[in-house]
Amino acid sequence: MTETTSSPDLLEQRPITGILVHIFGFLTGLFGAGIVGAGIVYLASSHQFTKENARHALNWHLSITILAIITIVTFLFGAEELETGTGGTIELITLPAPLDTVVTVVAIVSAFVFIVASFLGLIFPFIATGKAIFGTAWKYPLVPEFVSNDE
Repeated sequence: MTETTSSPDLLEQRPITGILVHIFGFLTGLFGAGIVGAGIVYLASSHQFTKENARHALNWHLSITILAIITIVTFLFGAEELETGTGGTIELITLPAPLDTVVTVVAIVSAFVFIVASFLGLIFPFIATGKAIFGTAWKYPLVPEFVSNDE
């Protein structure tokens, strides 16, 4: 006969914040503030399970934010002019011939990677939440450790 864990004991082992941190990061990430949602939970938590899940979510959102910044900056450097909302244009600094091609290629590649990562950002939080429900702190794939484990 197997022994089951009662709900209060289960929540002691796996607090609800450790499970929902991925959904919280997802919801705040829709508004570009995923770092804030996961970061608050990471800083405020003292429970190891919650902190571990928040760390994984925070590393994911930091990666997405850095990728977005790289994409925006390379597109700005690759552009010759920028249109304003009022119909005017702003002349930007143009790069020399071989460098502008390199920057444009980097911008296109980073934009593609950002689009793929954004799509995965719609899926990964739900996988991580499912894993957390069953007691595993799932590490998002291909994400560097910006915030390391402080054990």
